[in-house]
Amino acid sequence: MSNAVVNFDHISDWFWDIISRAAENRNTLREILLAMDKADILRFQEQFVDAAVELQDEPFTDYMEESEDGIEDISHWVVSRGKTFYADIVEHPEKIPRTVTGNTDVILYGIADEVCVDKFGESTGIY
Repeated sequence: MSNAVVNFDHISDWFWDIISRAAENRNTLREILLAMDKADILRFQEQFVDAAVELQDEPFTDYMEESEDGIEDISHWVVSRGKTFYADIVEHPEKIPRTVTGNTDVILYGIADEVCVDKFGESTGIY
């Protein structure tokens, strides 16, 4: 166990279940979110952002490329892989990938915003 104290209890099993059901497929996630009301789409987006932000600081950034966009992509990629993968990275920051360049098609971030615009004509406003 690293010295990092990352508590992600505020990220609900409801959220991780959606990530699991999406199975790293952006279209599948879109279908799941399209069936939700606005409050749940916002809740999903908020929890995604919260989970990703936890990885955008030390000690995780010690192992990542230095660009801000790269760090965001890596954190979004880790969240998109699901709760078990995420928990392993939290416990072992050295396992976080240095880069996900060329492997970003499985990143589920941004879909909630697209669905919110499609259904309600406005973004989530949560970034």
